[in-house]
Parts: sequence; structure tokens; C-alpha cells
Amino acid sequence: MYDDNSPFSPGTRKPEALKPVQKAAFAEERLMQAILWCELEPGLMIAEATLATRFGLGRAATRVALAKLSTLGFMLPIPREGWRVLPMSGALVGQVVDARRMAEPALATLAVDRGKNARLFELAGMIEAAGAAAEDAARSTCSGYERRFRTELASGLNPFVAGFVERLWDHSDRIVRFFESEGATPMPPLKAAAIARALDAGLTDEVRTLLDEAIDQFRTFAGNALLNNRSELALDGGSKPREKTSTQRQYDGSLKQGTDRAASRGLTVSKGNSS
Repeated sequence: MYDDNSPFSPGTRKPEALKPVQKAAFAEERLMQAILWCELEPGLMIAEATLATRFGLGRAATRVALAKLSTLGFMLPIPREGWRVLPMSGALVGQVVDARRMAEPALATLAVDRGKNARLFELAGMIEAAGAAAEDAARSTCSGYERRFRTELASGLNPFVAGFVERLWDHSDRIVRFFESEGATPMPPLKAAAIARALDAGLTDEVRTLLDEAIDQFRTFAGNALLNNRSELALDGGSKPREKTSTQRQYDGSLKQGTDRAASRGLTVSKGNSS
């Protein structure tokens, strides 16, 4: 009997290979998720080839993805060494907090239609249900619903502003996941239902207050986690010698040239105190 589903059927075509732009997009998304979930831990030094092998990606796609993640601030190129995942620090937390305080007030002035309002209340109910459970899996589920709630809010913003706010939330989520994985007390759930009610009633000031409270909550959480972190602070990696500046290298070269000229004339040059 003739089988239309047979791989030898004339109508069956071989799946098309991904185009380079699709491979790069896939690589970017895979590496981004690895960074946001701390699968690639903060501060990790890693080579491009190692990343490609670890995640089963092409070298060209990995290179393009790393360049994009670098512009977003999640990966730092280190000359002659490879790439470094953005480290975790108090300065980073402070920068994220300050940027969120500038960007998020725009959410308070959004007009909410009936469909958007229904989606916000639905997600708020899911957040409350997941936040009431004590299991670790429930906390992860609650975090996912919170992000969907925020994304639904941001969908009404100017696309450029929305993209900026989404990146700030990416950084915030990564910071929270990192410290919670280190044993920090979990961050309380977002007051999503209160935000949804205030938006529905057109209470702009109340929405702004609730958003500010959420930022303060994040700042307090990260600050306490940093204070209780037992990691030792080191200057430039502790024992690793600090790389000389261009001025120092130029000075060393000039000193060597002067010493060589003096030696060729039979003179002895005292180094003195070169520090």
C-alpha cells in the first residue's frame, strides 16, 4: 500500500537547514538563558570555542551571539583570554536599581484596556497561588509568572523603552537567582494584584508607589545578600599582577632604550628607585 508518510514518498522533503541568522539567534537565546539562570556563573572566564562545544553551537553563530550579548552588557570581551560573564557586584546592583527608578515610572501612566486588564488579573492570581506554596519549584513558578506580568505591563510602552526595561528586569532576575542559589532568603512575591487593581482604577500615584516598593524590596534583598556573602574581595584577582598602563609601558621602553645607549658607550646606569 502506498504510504504518504514514507520518507521515500515524492512529497516528503528534507527539512531545510537553519540559515546563519537563525543559527545566531538560537545561539544568542541559548547563551542568554544560560547567563540569566547562572548556568554560566557570574565572573566565569571562558573561551569562544569552549562555549560552542559546551552548548552544541557553531563557532560563527557563537561569535555573533557573544558580540550581541556584549552590547547588552552580559558578556565582557577580554583581549587574548576570551570572554567573561558579567560579574556580580554591589555596583551592578546599584546601577540596576538606579536605572529601574528612572525607567519604571512610565508603567504607571499606561492605559489598560479590558483584555490587558483581564490578563494582568489572571497572572496576578497565579502569582499569589504560587507564592503561597513553600516548595522551591513553586518559587521558580512564581518568578516566571511575575516576569510574564511585568512583560504584559511593558507591552504598552514605546518599543525602545520596553526593550530597555526588559533588559533591566533580565539583570534583576539574574541577581535574584544568583543570591537565592547561594542561600539567601527568597524575595517576597510582587504585589501584582494591587498593581492590577490600581491600574484598572487609573490610580497613577498608587501604581508608581507600588512599583517603587518593588524596587526597594529588590534593593534590600540584594543588599542583605551581599552583606551575608562570605566571598573574599581581592584587587585584580588577588595574586594576579596588574597589567601595566600604556604610559607605564612607554616609560619602561624609554628607560630600556636609555640604558642600552649608555651601555654601548661603556657607561653604567643606576636604576635607582623606579617605583
